[in-house]
Amino acid sequence: MASRLSKSLKFTPLLFHLTRFTHSSLCKSDRRALRSLSIESAQRVFQLKVDPLTGNSEWVVIEEEGDGKADGDGLPPKDLLSSTSYLDMLNDSWRNRAFREAIEKTVKKPCHVLDIGAGTGLLSMMAARAMDSCDAQQNAGSRGIVSACESYLPMVKLMRKVLRINGMETKFQLFSRCSDELKVGVDLATRADILVSEILDSELLGEGLIPSLQHAHDMLLVKNPLTVPYRAITYCQLVESEFLLKQHDLHNSESKVSDRVHLVPSGMETVVHVKPQQYAMHCDALSNEIKLLSEPFEVFSFDFWRRPESRGETELKIIAINDGTVHAIVSWWVLQLDYEGTIFYSTAPQWIKSPIVSSISQKQSWCDHWKQCVWFATGQGISVARDEQVLLRAVHDEMSISYRLTDKSLLSKPKYHNFCGSQLLLSPERIAVYGDTNWRLSFSTALQNALQGKTCSLCIVADDSIFMTILIAQLSTTSHIISIFPGIREKGARYLQAVANANGFSMDRVKVLGKRKTCLTMDDTDQRKVGMLVSEPFYYGNDGLPWQNLRFW
Repeated sequence: MASRLSKSLKFTPLLFHLTRFTHSSLCKSDRRALRSLSIESAQRVFQLKVDPLTGNSEWVVIEEEGDGKADGDGLPPKDLLSSTSYLDMLNDSWRNRAFREAIEKTVKKPCHVLDIGAGTGLLSMMAARAMDSCDAQQNAGSRGIVSACESYLPMVKLMRKVLRINGMETKFQLFSRCSDELKVGVDLATRADILVSEILDSELLGEGLIPSLQHAHDMLLVKNPLTVPYRAITYCQLVESEFLLKQHDLHNSESKVSDRVHLVPSGMETVVHVKPQQYAMHCDALSNEIKLLSEPFEVFSFDFWRRPESRGETELKIIAINDGTVHAIVSWWVLQLDYEGTIFYSTAPQWIKSPIVSSISQKQSWCDHWKQCVWFATGQGISVARDEQVLLRAVHDEMSISYRLTDKSLLSKPKYHNFCGSQLLLSPERIAVYGDTNWRLSFSTALQNALQGKTCSLCIVADDSIFMTILIAQLSTTSHIISIFPGIREKGARYLQAVANANGFSMDRVKVLGKRKTCLTMDDTDQRKVGMLVSEPFYYGNDGLPWQNLRFW
């Protein structure tokens, strides 16, 4: 962390390991503090793991063995460094400075500060230091306290170590649980005067912001508390983008492919689709692929200083600024951190020219903890003409925001036919890959070469590849196929049954194992030996480096 942010705060080697602080970002005093601490031979790293099949994520603790030797500057050995979302968050100097300045403006006297989702304890320490400054200036005898709650136990242990190194243990009440489990009179002596929190994701609401604020206002905070942040506002923009269209419209992409595989047969356009939700993406990287069809517009405003509603909806009349087709809605949010409205943080893309947002965005560096979000329009999108009015209906619940576009007074909404429960939900990346002509041709050619002049009585598809299963069934009309389908399981079996006729094969030759197995036995293959083993290397692009998440046999 830059010296102007960390000031006198010290961090353990574990925290520097966690955040991948670079040598250039540390002031001399911080480096001296590091040199005075021993480097453990075994380091614990917190890493966010996302299952590429289900999309579920969890924080895991990874043990990394080291030789216990620091480099010439006293920093942890480079081979111990690992990437994590905490890394980006703590290295986001603009975020840290904005929170620090807002906390120093808000905490003007010793008081009771509540930090929800305290993580490494950075915001809590900023609040404690602000109260120390108030004590020194006022020579007051009263002392404030910070109540920090964090439900993830490994992070709680890390926070305790950081507080101990900084000599702040006596200024904190640290709770290893969710904030909605705290009670005044049992855990907290009094209600808190100030709320400091950063429980935001790229969509804003996905980490439980609304229920956490509701409980805090009902049970833990004084009436009319001070808060950092003070307010969050979500913004949207209508865009045209063939690239984004290919992320969810497999039927349209597949119509341009020359092979005979029909993952989405005619009349079954929604048998494979993405879940209707917002998807976090680095939209700046797509700026050359995007045509703007509207000006940015405000959608929802959430005040941290008062109890939010569980549900809200709004209808907005958006004027198109260009002719085109609305393929997606790009969204982002802006934080107003202080009451006066002088300190902001934004996740807006770089093309936004608002005075406040532009001044912030130009100073921010690339980060992975917050991105923009994309909501896909249904089907092939909605055609608009310049100056034409488009009606947008936005709805939020406690955890997410959804959108619906109306074109020429006709409601445009997903028409997800039942297909006897055979629909598959895939990630946008997977759908884009399945619609890629070159990708399909490469796998088709490789499989034809492998089958040339050979008769395989049994082929095994070792992952969730519906494409490879159908392709084998077409190219090898005598082969029996076992698809393991460890992720899509019985849904994969129902899907194959639904598209079998359109692809010219019989399910009599296809068996879906539908369970995760570390190894197969002859019982799984009905006592037949395997003639060909096929798999589709695939990684989930939003999680770390490609080679960390390869799904292969």
